[in-house]
Amino acid sequence: MSQEPVDARYLYEQIYSELKKEILSGTYRKGDWFPPERVLKDRFNTTHLTVRNALAKLVLEGYIERYSGKGTLVIYSRERSLAPRRPLKFPFAHVILPGLNEENAFLLESLEAHLRKIPLAVRFSCHHGDVMLSQGMVNEALESGALVILEPAGSMTALPGPGTTLRNTILIRGSADGHPCPQVVIDDAEGASAAVRHLLNLGYRRIAFLTAAPVASQAGLHRGFVEELAARGMPADSGIVESCAPGSEGGARAAQTILTRDPGCRAFLCASDETAAGAILGLREEGLTPGVDCAVVGYGNTQLSRGMRIASIDPGFDMLAQRVIASALDGMTRGAFLEEVFHITPELRVRESSSR
Repeated sequence: MSQEPVDARYLYEQIYSELKKEILSGTYRKGDWFPPERVLKDRFNTTHLTVRNALAKLVLEGYIERYSGKGTLVIYSRERSLAPRRPLKFPFAHVILPGLNEENAFLLESLEAHLRKIPLAVRFSCHHGDVMLSQGMVNEALESGALVILEPAGSMTALPGPGTTLRNTILIRGSADGHPCPQVVIDDAEGASAAVRHLLNLGYRRIAFLTAAPVASQAGLHRGFVEELAARGMPADSGIVESCAPGSEGGARAAQTILTRDPGCRAFLCASDETAAGAILGLREEGLTPGVDCAVVGYGNTQLSRGMRIASIDPGFDMLAQRVIASALDGMTRGAFLEEVFHITPELRVRESSSR
């Protein structure tokens, strides 16, 4: 097995600097595709990991964007810096989320830790899907001149119409078409697709998706679940969608309901780690052992999933927080936020609940 060179941590900085110079000089322009990793690996006579680290730094600084299965696209334009403006200053950052569960608590913790580096104090608001409350929070945050970090799910009715610049606003997790502001999007569909591929590779041919409806943020997971089964040529009835109450109790009841209705279903993709934990308890009550007789995958890669050894889709919240800070600093320096969309691809963390 090849090993990373001893000075790889310095080499990736050199590769990063070289590629950055080529972008700034116009060798690669906005809209151009970067050479594949294997080409860069051979060019710099190093490993995939070193190249990947250099590209990750370019992504973080807003020079390139990586698309799973497609390649690396240059998104930087020299025209962005031609019109100097007065630097932006914010009294604080206001994070507005639809709800607060363990998953969002982890996200908030990551955002707060990185915002301290600017430094900016952080306020947090949660509207629980109440449209009037959501509208009041967004308006108050905008009027105060704060840096607004907003999850679109359940909040879009409180925003100006498409085409209107969302002043001082960065949208996170979900996207909002027609709103020219920085958006850091988690590709939940790809995360669900990876989980479905894993479960199919384990030999399961009937998979249930447990969703705590009607949370709009789970739409990406559902889409990835359905599309991956179709792409693999699975019959329409191989995927079962079951709505359940939020939390572990809802997950336990949903898993037991599915077993009663469809005893052949032994694989469960859950829209949260809490739901997954409940599904595991419900399955054990039915005499099944996850990782042996059945498989369970959650979402969030929270402390709960790590403690209970539950396989989980890691959304990449820390990477999201880093990208938010990079966009905020860029906007503060430039004097205005740019219309940019950054995609983060989740990773599946396989643990005992879905291994054989």
